[in-house]
This record gives sequence, C-alpha cells and structure tokens, in this order.
Amino acid sequence: MNECASEFEGLESVDAGSIIGRRIVWLKETRSTNDDVRRAAEADEPEGLVIIADVQNAGRGRMSRTWTSPPGMDILFSVLLRPKASDLPKMPLLSGLAVARTLDKFTDVPITLKWPNDVRAENRKISGSLVESGNSDLGYYAVLGTGVNVNQDASDHPEIAQIATSLRTLNGKTVSRRDVMRILLREMNNIYVNPENMSRLVSDWSARLETIGQEIDVRWGDELIHGVAEGVDDTGRLLLRDNE
Repeated sequence: MNECASEFEGLESVDAGSIIGRRIVWLKETRSTNDDVRRAAEADEPEGLVIIADVQNAGRGRMSRTWTSPPGMDILFSVLLRPKASDLPKMPLLSGLAVARTLDKFTDVPITLKWPNDVRAENRKISGSLVESGNSDLGYYAVLGTGVNVNQDASDHPEIAQIATSLRTLNGKTVSRRDVMRILLREMNNIYVNPENMSRLVSDWSARLETIGQEIDVRWGDELIHGVAEGVDDTGRLLLRDNE
C-alpha cells in the first residue's frame, strides 16, 4: 500500500469520539481496500478503520463482478467494524442506507435501494457495496467495501453506460468528494453507534426499496428464483412470494 496526500488530506470526517473514521488511511493506489482492511482486521486492528483509495486495481462487487471507476473521480473505501454476530447480516443495509441519506444532501433526484446492495437514481446504479466477514482474536469482524459514483461519466465506459450514473451526471456539475465522504462517514457512524437507529435499520432501509410489489428474478448461487418482492425480514433477507 502507498499512502499519499490527496483531496482528502486533513479531512475531519466525523465528530470527535466517533467510531467510524477513528483512523483514516488514504491511498493513491491499491489492489482492493477490502483486502487491505481484512489484513488489518486479522492483525487485530480496532473497529472504525477507514481505508480509501483513488484507484483500485482489483476492486470487486458481488458475484466476482469488477467495479469500474476512473482515477480520482469517485469514492472507493472500506470500513472495519466488529458488530455483534446477530448484526452481521445487516451490514449491507447499513452501508446502503448511509449512502442514500448522504446522496439526499447532494441531489434532488430521489434515491432508492435495490436488494441486496445497490443504491440507485433514475433507474441506474450510483453506489454498491461488498460486505465480507471473518473472525480474528478480537472476535467477529465485518469489512464494508463501498463505491460511490461521484464525478465519473458513465458514458465513457461502454460496459456500464446503460446501467450506471453519478452525482455529476444527476446535477450537471462536479461535486466535492471530500464533502461527500465527510457526510457519509458521519451517516454510517450515526446508524452504527445508536442502538435505536440500528433497531430501525431494516425498516428505514425497506422504506426506500424500489422493488416491493414487483415481480423479480433473484440469483441465489446457481439458482434463479422468480417471485414478487414483499420486503425483507428482520435480518435483511429478501422475502419473495411465489405466485405459482
């Protein structure tokens, strides 16, 4: 890993005493911030570490998909958390809801969620997350890897041009990644450290779920499941009704 000065240098991301953002490492380039945070977790790093990179050479999403982001345009970061085992399944919801609430502050376009980990605007993806978990000497840990399209132009990338968008595309102007990151870390922390907010996480996330009542296909391993989305259960698992 190569630490560097960047647009984010000196960022006061969250309030004093916050867990998330307790320590922030900025990288010019890395293979994967999730891998970097996982190594820190295995070395018994306390929770709250944030690693952000301008470039990821091996960034990934769910189902081994790659994450496309030009250097210096977007936000690519991972957070180390050590939640209760019962809260581990909710970590993708935490990331998605925090991103959605953050984007609300930067655009008037409605921000919605698509199970399990997409944040969307105008029927296109603007953010996604990959949550990985493990166990170290300090107990369970979760690595929340998140990408937010801030200033990229998806039309420059044919592989995502029809399915992705960004804040700059929505607003027609460049947006400060520093400002987005500062608010995003605060939103994540406000959910995570507050038991009342954690207890409402599933319901607050579900209120933005765009597929409720729609017929959808969900891939689970090698199986494709068809049904009507009715919501999520108390751990964030999607509930489908089979009409057959």
